[in-house]
Amino acid sequence: MKHRHGVVIPLYGSQPKELNKQLQSYLNAEIAIFLVQNNSAATENMDEELKEMICREKAITYIPNNNQGGVAGGFNRGIERAFADNLEWITLVDQDSRLSGHKLLRLREPWLTWPDLKLLVGPKILDGRRHEVHGRKRSQTYGAYTRTRMLISSGTTFRAKDWPLLGPMLEWLVVDFVDHAWSFHAGSKGFVLLQHPEVVLNQAFGERHPNPLCRLIGMELYSPTRHFYSIRNLRWLLTQRQVPLDLKWKELAKMSIKPWLWLLCEPRKIENMKAILHALLDPLGSSPEMD
Repeated sequence: MKHRHGVVIPLYGSQPKELNKQLQSYLNAEIAIFLVQNNSAATENMDEELKEMICREKAITYIPNNNQGGVAGGFNRGIERAFADNLEWITLVDQDSRLSGHKLLRLREPWLTWPDLKLLVGPKILDGRRHEVHGRKRSQTYGAYTRTRMLISSGTTFRAKDWPLLGPMLEWLVVDFVDHAWSFHAGSKGFVLLQHPEVVLNQAFGERHPNPLCRLIGMELYSPTRHFYSIRNLRWLLTQRQVPLDLKWKELAKMSIKPWLWLLCEPRKIENMKAILHALLDPLGSSPEMD
């Protein structure tokens, strides 16, 4: 394969309207595409244009996954195929993210300065609904870049040869706090996490909350299933040594308030109650990578 760089995109739910245009941007930039179908065959929802693109373009690898391991499993299956194809760089992109092929390639620039450093590099994240930068207000510079403790999955770029040391994302977590776990695991292995200040990824987080108070304090609307994972996975995250204490307290403080608002201010109150109780009682999975 002539491509040196691959992008992994798990597909789940409805296909975003801008996805085909973004895929074409990656093809134009000679970026190999690994599309991981996380819908089941019964719920697969692809438009005809995307089907034709997959059949036509040799640079697109299509991987059925049937939502095994959720978002984490989708990224892992794509990384495994990209690694097997002997690519040099791999970037993870959520299907709802907006990042052009030209901008994506710029995420390789830190390796020009530090070719021997173990790096995870991500873009600056713009909240597409609020039109504000997502993340910590105070930051530490590292050369021309911003050093960070954590990167969200979408936009994260690394050298394929570092994949065996990085290891897979924790599929037991399925979705929430997957990027927390992977970032802090990488830090424990000696990786430096950087954000490229000139590369901006536009990301939508959840749906617009129907309650004005919840919108005012920055909440988005998620399903009861996501509420289950957010509580259960936070219980697990609080036990992990690599996660900084201040972040644990911050997430715990937020989670002491959010469930009450889910019950008071969201439409699916009974489902939310069941999700909360299930999350508090569910056994926690094992994770040797973070032990």
